[in-house]
Amino acid sequence: MKTFLQIMLWLIVATGLSYGAQSLDGVGTSPERSDNATAFDAALSAQPKLLRISGRFDGSGRIRFTRRVVRYEHKSWQPPSRVLFDGEPWTKLDRTPAPWRDFGTRLDLSKAWIAKRKGRDVIALEHTPDGFDLYICDSPNGSGDYSVTLAIPRRK
Repeated sequence: MKTFLQIMLWLIVATGLSYGAQSLDGVGTSPERSDNATAFDAALSAQPKLLRISGRFDGSGRIRFTRRVVRYEHKSWQPPSRVLFDGEPWTKLDRTPAPWRDFGTRLDLSKAWIAKRKGRDVIALEHTPDGFDLYICDSPNGSGDYSVTLAIPRRK
């Protein structure tokens, strides 16, 4: 539902900006006006980063997020397989995925939340002093497919 509202807000802002070139007195103004570009940039930067993580999990573990580092810490049973981090394969779970290096420092980790989750057991987020931890725990026998979409606001 939040995603739907965010998309609608973006469409309203974008539509308003495209029609904003018409002034109240009927005289058109330049569509390249810097006000519109600034408003559009502000609206776009207000959107949180949606980060999707998915994979096959068996047992439990956590993913630790700080501004500079993301690492998976395995707790029990089998390590995860076929893990994707923001659409890219994440094979070395003890190393920070490449996409995180691009935007980790620009996000407000203290306000992250789970926007969507799918799996047969627990997916939970806990804030920490340095960022947050994402727990994925698969207790039933065998492994299961999990996916989670995190919403992380941009820093101001």
